[in-house]
Amino acid sequence: MCRMIGFSFEKERSVDVFFEHLQLMAQSGKGAPHNHGWGVYALKDSAVVYYRSPKPVYEEQIVTFSAKVGIFHARKASEHLPITFLQLHPFIDNRGKAFCHNGTIYDINYSSIDSDTYSYFVKVKDFSTYEDLALKVAKVAEEYRHTGMNFLMINDDELIVYCGYSDNKDYYTLWYNDKDGFVVSSEPMNESFKPMDNRTIFVVKKAKIEKTLKM
Repeated sequence: MCRMIGFSFEKERSVDVFFEHLQLMAQSGKGAPHNHGWGVYALKDSAVVYYRSPKPVYEEQIVTFSAKVGIFHARKASEHLPITFLQLHPFIDNRGKAFCHNGTIYDINYSSIDSDTYSYFVKVKDFSTYEDLALKVAKVAEEYRHTGMNFLMINDDELIVYCGYSDNKDYYTLWYNDKDGFVVSSEPMNESFKPMDNRTIFVVKKAKIEKTLKM
């Protein structure tokens, strides 16, 4: 159970507003507090920004920076999982992917660390096409009992968004705004945000939804 924000723009923009919205959701949003740490992964023209902290995000201050694409995550640990630095999102691999997740996946076989999210990442991250990715996600959903399987994934300069849940629509629905760039959030930032359909994947590149897959 977590709160997330992802964004994609053609040119670099300040991330301050996303950090502040993450703080608000974590401290007083749905299911608050989300106080078991936070993290960010973002791409600038010439650098990668990657940071994770075990502190509640609403107790921290961000160093202002701009980025083209990125993901923020505030963690609320599932009851059966440890609360350590190892479980903090986003997770990364050595192929330019970063991943964060909202929900609980029960009985999934842990890969390396005690984290359903990391194990989920390992099972879906190596895909040949977006249709292949959708099949991998569907297989995890079929094989393991879960509440939410929402994820945000950075794949090189793409933002991949999945909204998928088995219950609690009010909590797990992701909201997005594609009027001026693309932003997706666990809770709407303003009245311009629209709800994503359940079991839907967006592939976003340079601020535009390039592909939509229904599962």
